[in-house]
Amino acid sequence: MKIGIVGCGWLGLPLAESLVKAGHEVVGSTTREEKLETLSSKGIEPILFHLNPMPEGLNFNRLFQVDLLIINIPPGRQKNTPEFYEEQIKYLKYQLLASNVKKVIFISSTSYYPNSNKKVTVNTPFDFSNGSTKAVVKGEQQISQIDQSLMILRCGGLIGKDRIPGKWFAGKPTKGADTPVNYIHLEDIIKVVKSSIETWPEDLERQTLNLVSDHHPTRKEIYGKMAKRYSFDLPIWEDPSNISSKVVESSFKDFGLKSPLDY
Repeated sequence: MKIGIVGCGWLGLPLAESLVKAGHEVVGSTTREEKLETLSSKGIEPILFHLNPMPEGLNFNRLFQVDLLIINIPPGRQKNTPEFYEEQIKYLKYQLLASNVKKVIFISSTSYYPNSNKKVTVNTPFDFSNGSTKAVVKGEQQISQIDQSLMILRCGGLIGKDRIPGKWFAGKPTKGADTPVNYIHLEDIIKVVKSSIETWPEDLERQTLNLVSDHHPTRKEIYGKMAKRYSFDLPIWEDPSNISSKVVESSFKDFGLKSPLDY
């Protein structure tokens, strides 16, 4: 299968490598010209592509000449507004509507859900007044307007490689020791995406799934485990021990996803 990946960064690049090894033809984008050679060396057709928010780059139409497109561009946490991200996804929507792409996977986030202090499912509505991330919600609303068969994967907190829970808080004061976490490891994301591609239902129109471990340790448990494993200082826990949060119900309970404590 010919697969395009918009965003070959922390997740997109190892995913692209894994798909190449599985025998797929992969076209991948980067916003950094110096990274084009890296993509090419890994068997990925490299495309320089920016969304500012309009599409810019070289030969980026190649991304939309594929069987399946994976969109993996999270909202900018600092410099970009939610409206900017919404515009980025809107322009991708226009490109898709004018293309022959048949299937789309959109990598989203469990920050779609409000901090209700209880379990949330794929049917839980967003609530901007209670912690739902506006950019994530608006991005999903835009991509849901495409004509293609669409799978939205709402991922939990990403861990793996250099993303180590608790390291940023080493020796620093923080709250919420007894608050449950929602994580998903890089290896498990890749496993699920590859399986989803291979088992794609012929009649799929729209599907939203929570890609998160079904194991929800507390912040104190996971930070303590990582601090011991990677030799950094424990956080300085302050009150309150519970902060606003949610427990995200996994859509992959029978998929063998590991607990974040097992990595």
